[in-house]
Amino acid sequence: MTVATAAFVGMSVCVKLLREAGLSTAEVIFFRTGPGLLWLWYELRVRRQLDLRPCRRDLVYLRSLFGIGAMATSFFAVQTLTLVQHNVLGLLQPVFVALLAPLLLHERLRAIVLLALLLAGGGALLVIAPGAALAAVPLGPACFGVASALLSALAHMMIRASAATERPEVVVFHFAVHATLFGLLWSVCAGELGRLFALVSLATLAPLAGLAALGVLGQLAMTSAYGHAPATLVAIVAYVGIPMSLLADLLLWDAHAGLSAGLGALLMVLAGVLLTRSPRPPAAPPVVTPAVQPAA
Repeated sequence: MTVATAAFVGMSVCVKLLREAGLSTAEVIFFRTGPGLLWLWYELRVRRQLDLRPCRRDLVYLRSLFGIGAMATSFFAVQTLTLVQHNVLGLLQPVFVALLAPLLLHERLRAIVLLALLLAGGGALLVIAPGAALAAVPLGPACFGVASALLSALAHMMIRASAATERPEVVVFHFAVHATLFGLLWSVCAGELGRLFALVSLATLAPLAGLAALGVLGQLAMTSAYGHAPATLVAIVAYVGIPMSLLADLLLWDAHAGLSAGLGALLMVLAGVLLTRSPRPPAAPPVVTPAVQPAA
């Protein structure tokens, strides 16, 4: 999950650069999944894993639905927010995961996790609104960021629920197919199909390549992580993205973090330390793929 978090922070950098270059949300969604879809299909053919029918279509399709919604709202938000504000709002997702996991996945909510979430939530508030200056946070993009976190949490629930029956590559492949088709259809309906590739240039080629490669890497690493540990513990690891985002903002946009933002990041690191010191539950059983997958 640490690898996935680093990949998603890098992907957010690419998205922000592409939005600044003029690409729409639909176009970014298409380029986020389209090139990676071809790579995934090639990898699956090389491994001779040609049967991509999911055992639980409902879970796989719900994962795609929630994931596409999370991606669209996130790409709306990142254009206006700073990178660290965007990723801090996205890190409300582990809070939603912790609240939803006992209801949807019947996982036990431990007291140490609640304490870690309180520390992380307080740290997030210090980062996004230094000095409690909530009025300085753009309301519309912030609401999109919160919506993205909730939809992402629901998508992660579906990943965890499908881990017992589905290979990570199958889940990621179907998500890539659905998201690519969604981005393409949205571009057609918005009249943007003619310029879909017109904005590809030397200036946008590197972030486009990074968007696709880091997106696939993050999805594969995240899906594998949810197959080996409870959703609450996996999700909380994403808080390491805060110092990564602070560094990216400083290097690429010269956005200096104040003392309160540094304190907030420190509280989030402390939350992660608390979780590593807590007893870890047994790992989930390995995924067993049946020889013949049922159609349902």
